[in-house]
Amino acid sequence: MKAAQVFIAFFLVFTATSIAVPIPLFPGNFVGSFFHVPFTEYIMYIEAITNGIAYGLVIWLIFFVIVKKLDKSGQIDPKKHSFR
Repeated sequence: MKAAQVFIAFFLVFTATSIAVPIPLFPGNFVGSFFHVPFTEYIMYIEAITNGIAYGLVIWLIFFVIVKKLDKSGQIDPKKHSFR
């Protein structure tokens, strides 16, 4: 459950940051040119959501791998923490 919370938190952070700061970030800036989307007023939001999903998944994956390694080494009690 905590992994989903990590994804949602970083999705919101990167989406909001991409909207607030007008600096093109990969992969969001790649969406418009790859799919030949004409420039509209909504392309900024599509790029922001793409950045939120991409970076949220990357950080979620890193979090998930670290938790699994700690769980295997016995440093985390699986009965107290549910990460699924």
